[in-house]
Amino acid sequence: MPLSPADEYLHRPPPGTDALWSDNFWFSVCDRDADVYGINHIHASLSHGYLRASAFYVIDGVPVQWASRRPLLADIGPATPFESLGDGKLSYAVEAPFARYRWQLDAPRFGFDLTFEDRFGVFDYADCFGGNPLGAYEGYGGHYEQALSCSGELEARGGPRAGERREIRCWSHRDHSWTHRFERPGPWDVRHRRTQAESWGHFWPSVQLADRHLNAFGWMSPSQPLPGDTPAVGGWIGDADGTRPLRSATCVPRLEEDQRTAMAFDMTFETTGGEVLTVRTGRKHAHTRNGLMRDENDAEVRLDCHEPFFDFEVLETGERGYGVVEYSIHPPWPRYRY
Repeated sequence: MPLSPADEYLHRPPPGTDALWSDNFWFSVCDRDADVYGINHIHASLSHGYLRASAFYVIDGVPVQWASRRPLLADIGPATPFESLGDGKLSYAVEAPFARYRWQLDAPRFGFDLTFEDRFGVFDYADCFGGNPLGAYEGYGGHYEQALSCSGELEARGGPRAGERREIRCWSHRDHSWTHRFERPGPWDVRHRRTQAESWGHFWPSVQLADRHLNAFGWMSPSQPLPGDTPAVGGWIGDADGTRPLRSATCVPRLEEDQRTAMAFDMTFETTGGEVLTVRTGRKHAHTRNGLMRDENDAEVRLDCHEPFFDFEVLETGERGYGVVEYSIHPPWPRYRY
């Protein structure tokens, strides 16, 4: 089914299950001039009647975060064009479907008013070359991505620049998915693993360049077991000609001594036309986490999901850009965060 404006809002859970179902909205901010790097995220569950709202940022090198859990308003339902979605501090609005979005935050440590606009068009992961790599996981209903531009203002309300309003103007990325989130239970005991990583998890880079945008989802461990005939990788390239699928992608991390914190990545992207683009990370600007990767249990972290921000260079063409390389490490540690 092609995407419709109704897909910009919330989706009804499938019948016959009481598992946690949610729509998830993820937007990045990466402004090197303003020294602001962050992730806006909303997890809204029609099946369970609540939402989690979060803004995880690094401003002037200092991590600053906002997050809360609130009941989902009763008048917000499937395909309802809600005026805004949020928790009273952080809000998200669809101002024009597939074209323009607005995030606002008024929190004690920082605030912002940011508008995101389309750059190259939306890509539906159902159109991935070889099929959707997310399709076999936790009952995915749908997933699409978009290259964006971001503009607006941010105010840091602490530190040596407290009260200063700074302009935000950068490229950005977003996704929207609706799915059974963490439907399968986690293992009973992970104590024997301590802080040691057992395996690399997924990679999900957003490579933002002046004339094009690259995104992919796959697994950093080539031997990652996959259910059935699930494709190992999916992704897309966007440019002035619109968005279209990539044929393949790889991502090799270089981790710090803790075997969890990324220092750098080497990535390749192959287009369906046979062009191979080798992308190497340059300067690392910031590192945060998508900190509310949880199921119904607020105490248990279900996914150790990292969001480091880098400069990028395409070795074949000399193109330079910036963005974020999301990745995960298994198992989560610490498993319980109070």
